[in-house]
Amino acid sequence: MFCNQCGKPLPEGAAFCPECGAVRETEPEAVKESAAKTEPEQISAPMQNMAFNPIPAENKEKQKKKGFPFKILVPAAVVFAVLVAILVIFLTAGRKTGMDTYADKKDYIETFISFENGMYEGEVSSYRGLGNGEKSIFVYAEDTALYYMKSDLEPKLIAEGYIGTYAVSYTGEYIAYVLADSMMEGDLYLYCVKDGKITQIDTDVFPGYICLSPEGKAIAYLKNYESYTENDLYIGGVGIKNQKVDDDGSMPVAISNNGKIFYYIDDSSKLYIYNGKNSEKVSSSGCSNFFVNKDVSEILYTKDGKTYYHTPKMEDPVKISNEELYSVVLPENVISFEDVRIGSTIVGVKSFKGGVLELSDGLYWFNDKGTDTIKICSTIYDYKLSGDGKSILFIKSGDLYKIKKIGDNMEAELLYDEKYVDYVVASDDLSKIYIVVEEEELLYLKGKNKTERITNDLSQDDYYSYIIAYNEDMKKIFFIENDTLYYAGTNAKSKVKVMEDVYIVGRILNMVVFVKDDDDVDIGYYMNSKEPVRIYEAE
Repeated sequence: MFCNQCGKPLPEGAAFCPECGAVRETEPEAVKESAAKTEPEQISAPMQNMAFNPIPAENKEKQKKKGFPFKILVPAAVVFAVLVAILVIFLTAGRKTGMDTYADKKDYIETFISFENGMYEGEVSSYRGLGNGEKSIFVYAEDTALYYMKSDLEPKLIAEGYIGTYAVSYTGEYIAYVLADSMMEGDLYLYCVKDGKITQIDTDVFPGYICLSPEGKAIAYLKNYESYTENDLYIGGVGIKNQKVDDDGSMPVAISNNGKIFYYIDDSSKLYIYNGKNSEKVSSSGCSNFFVNKDVSEILYTKDGKTYYHTPKMEDPVKISNEELYSVVLPENVISFEDVRIGSTIVGVKSFKGGVLELSDGLYWFNDKGTDTIKICSTIYDYKLSGDGKSILFIKSGDLYKIKKIGDNMEAELLYDEKYVDYVVASDDLSKIYIVVEEEELLYLKGKNKTERITNDLSQDDYYSYIIAYNEDMKKIFFIENDTLYYAGTNAKSKVKVMEDVYIVGRILNMVVFVKDDDDVDIGYYMNSKEPVRIYEAE
């Protein structure tokens, strides 16, 4: 995407051109009666590690896989993302207080969906709003006001005025926003969700980029913005004195809760760390793809196609792999919180050490000392990490393997190689394993190459995350067969029909959600007991 005014490349998700300050052309209603008053583009609510972007499998003469259905996948993915956004904000609270309380709350569906061109011919628009990392709050701008919702789905006003940009902290404790006076300046505020207290942090702040700490009390922002290469980088917050960190054109990456650990990059993507008093260069130009742990005491990143690790106590970063970092592998109940505008991801783990990384040529174990990585497998197609992060299932060349204990002396045990395995789903402790073979057959794996057929008539979809899901609360496998949703235990005799005309099912935390097509009306449900609960409907 390029700026329609100056022709410079636009960062992904940017509401303004960083070079000339022009409002992005494709943004709907971005200019309100004057070019000086804008409503920003917002990004999709972050969600947990539900779908794996596979590395192509090695060639194997068991089963010839068909092509990826791009035109079918895109609308399905977006519809499911909308359903996720509606549900995740009250999953945690709902499980404690009884989710049925909110089953009839459908009045606010329009706050979650904003289609620009409608859903047709595979073209869909972005959905607007931000959820926090722990999925307990949702923030959105509507007209000239900013709101948030919690588990009761009742909108609560944060501020009125032209919202330049806004952000919610990982924990959902604080919401930051800029009331924009113009395209280039505005007043920066922090809103405390607990007591509704509003703290003004600074004035004359550039309304395009802000970066919050995981708890939200510390914030990084830009002032005196002339262009991407000419601006001043500041930090401030609740109980934190406003301080200029750099004046050579910089962008925030991640900031700790007390503001004393602050990673940022300059205009040539050199990585720096600020310790509350001074800045030091961490790495030379070309740094990208940043992952930080939940207290910002560790960072992983890519430079020149290699992966590096750094902590504030280290003099120099450690190169842990000659391969490029794709992602941090997480169990399905652990949350990542990505900000595509900043280009960094907060991962809900205490430490990356002892964890699993997806690199450009496969999966690796990052050792407990934080000094090196050991390959788990290469050319993987799909995988499933256990809830405790200590065991893993993975598909390689159509065969299913399991590593019971990930570490220095790990060994991969072959579980199944009779037919080509397309997909694997399992319980969090990996005690119940289900596989898809020959594209339509769902099997329960009882032992090595010993299976029990659940169905041989799955709905056609190469992206199995949308037609199969394991419900951790019910201990059942959900699947779509001939456009009908079923769940089962470990054999076909246990199969129970849930609902007809279902075309999407997926897991969120410990539960499943699904969408029914009722005469071109999408009706969303969740399920964690015997009966599904209706959440919303939308044309």
